[in-house]
Amino acid sequence: PFSRELSRILREILAAGSKRDRDKLLELAKDLEKLAAGDGNPDQNTG
Repeated sequence: PFSRELSRILREILAAGSKRDRDKLLELAKDLEKLAAGDGNPDQNTG
């Protein structure tokens, strides 16, 4: 699920970037933040 969602977001970022769609890029950035937050706190990863 994580890698599938990450792949979707990255594909959409590439498409939105080529269209210079800033609104879509901001929306995808929020999706990426949510995905990262759901994966845990990176400060707690020691290795």
